[in-house]
Amino acid sequence: MQDNKEKKNGGVTFCSWNIRGANDPIKRGKIMAHLKSLKVDIAFLQETHTKLQTQMRLRANWIGQTYHSSFTAKARGTAIIIRKGIPFILKNTISDKEGRYTIVAGEIYSTPLTLINIYAPNFDNPQFLKKIMDKIDEYNFQNVILGGDFNCVIDSYLDKSIKLRKGSAKSK
Repeated sequence: MQDNKEKKNGGVTFCSWNIRGANDPIKRGKIMAHLKSLKVDIAFLQETHTKLQTQMRLRANWIGQTYHSSFTAKARGTAIIIRKGIPFILKNTISDKEGRYTIVAGEIYSTPLTLINIYAPNFDNPQFLKKIMDKIDEYNFQNVILGGDFNCVIDSYLDKSIKLRKGSAKSK
């Protein structure tokens, strides 16, 4: 973590976390308290499991801005949360209707910045990342910070159980 002196000079801390659901108020409170204790400035959350009507539950008194993509109360969903006091100026936002990604473009400390939070499919789907890369090109996004749960492994021997080690790896 950075101390306050570094923060005043433009340092920003990031966190990416697959929270596996935020509908339970006790769990949601623990998630928010943990992020606050880590002094996270910008958090990328995956599997929020929030619907459009319940997205605002991912708020706390230390949060200044939130951006979401939703699917159902039982699956998917991404959120980008920005701490109060972080001088982020929004220019554009894209939310996936299937709850797979949130893209937020703007400026922070007068620097153009694009935040992309991904919750990739849990099956081999090379077209998913191609779609994200095409969005970056289409909108000419600058200074991209990409976070999320990519649902892929580099080494199936280390990262998968024996019964799941087979399969293709087109997304590598």
